[in-house]
Amino acid sequence: MGSDEMFLGGFASGCLAKGFHIGYGLYFTTIRVIGIDLGGGGGGALGGTMAGFIDGQLMPTVSPEERDKVIGQLEGMKEFDITKDQISRIEIKKPGLLGTGHITITPSNGKPVKITLRHRIAYDRIMQLTRAFSPELVSSS
Repeated sequence: MGSDEMFLGGFASGCLAKGFHIGYGLYFTTIRVIGIDLGGGGGGALGGTMAGFIDGQLMPTVSPEERDKVIGQLEGMKEFDITKDQISRIEIKKPGLLGTGHITITPSNGKPVKITLRHRIAYDRIMQLTRAFSPELVSSS
């Protein structure tokens, strides 16, 4: 973790799912995307400031000390992380009236990561976060 890595924001919610695991977290720094399975890897420990938002905000302003602490906590719970320079594209599909949407993060090498968006609010949050992270990689439908 370099000191040039800054925390952008993220959230954990039952509105996100990966495979059959409902309850997932996606967090963004200036360098990478971090995914956390709330059911595994200690993700259930995301309490207090980490539950859903940081300081009650999707994209909080945090001090360098808080930033390092938050990134360190995420590092210990991550299921995956992909650096920006390893991502070829991020595709986001909006949930319909009856169906779900998704975010698919496609690395330059390796298998894409697909996370289901179970609610429109998850789509809105993901759009805001990915625009801050790397708008040139994002396409949505």
